[in-house]
Amino acid sequence: MKHFLLILSVLLNVSIWSQTPTANFIVSDNLLCSGDCITITNNSSSNTLAYSWTFTGALPSTYLGQNPGLICFNTAGTFTVSLTVTNTFGSNTATQTITVGEIPSVSITLSDTTGAPTTAGGVNNFRYVVISDTTIFPYQEAYLYAEGTPSGGTLTWYESCVFADSISGCSPCAGGDSLTVTPFYNSCYCVTYTTANGCSSTDSICIVVRFRDYVKVVLPNSFSPNEDGENDIFRILTNIDEDETFVNGFTKEGGAIAEIDMRIYDRYGKMVFRTTNPHEGWDGTFKGKKVNPATYTYYVSYRRIDGRSDEMKGNVTLIR
Repeated sequence: MKHFLLILSVLLNVSIWSQTPTANFIVSDNLLCSGDCITITNNSSSNTLAYSWTFTGALPSTYLGQNPGLICFNTAGTFTVSLTVTNTFGSNTATQTITVGEIPSVSITLSDTTGAPTTAGGVNNFRYVVISDTTIFPYQEAYLYAEGTPSGGTLTWYESCVFADSISGCSPCAGGDSLTVTPFYNSCYCVTYTTANGCSSTDSICIVVRFRDYVKVVLPNSFSPNEDGENDIFRILTNIDEDETFVNGFTKEGGAIAEIDMRIYDRYGKMVFRTTNPHEGWDGTFKGKKVNPATYTYYVSYRRIDGRSDEMKGNVTLIR
């Protein structure tokens, strides 16, 4: 019985090796963008003795061996990957088509609608005109304009270039698309243009906000904690109010302070109040009890959200 199995095995091996090999392979992807690379899994029959690869439009263009490495396509077009396998009884060839898409171009600019209007259907349509100055004041409107080629793709905006937060633009795009932003401090914006075949390109623009020249930080010289709803709390104030509407001016705590250390002392040098919360102030009490009307000394160190740090020292009069 053992001799029979051995003879059968030998006959089978002879039968396999006496046949023409079969070429077969799998590519990791056959829809690419310029600059992409693929890997190849060779599944040709085991009776192959020689392998000859041809990669049109790729680097490398040929390879002799069983398993080629990365194959990269740097130009757009339709190309062929070909494998010819050979043994003493003949050869066999397998091919696959690779489609490589063009990388689109996209540009983003800071624009304004100061150009002369064009008339379409009796309606004035103002043209976006690129402006070179990218410096504005906090919350001033800035008009971003982006355009990608070839046409027919899709634009997506990303405020602060956070790619998890997207804003849809034109789709499909016959021309460009605009986005109006009102940054509070220095901000960058990104836009991605994606073609129908899935290839994309990204551009960005940064806007400088004149935060340092605009923001003011003050402390009042008196306050009256009599619970009448006016000037009851002694706190640091800025001209960037808490609801970002500018209507409150210096009447409420601002959003421009990132960190603070405020200490208040009575005339004997005893600290009666301390806070590290930019939105907290002194209500004129110490350990839950109202302090007497008097002049108190404050020491304040702070850091603004633009990174600038400063210190303030002075006196405040408590009035009841």
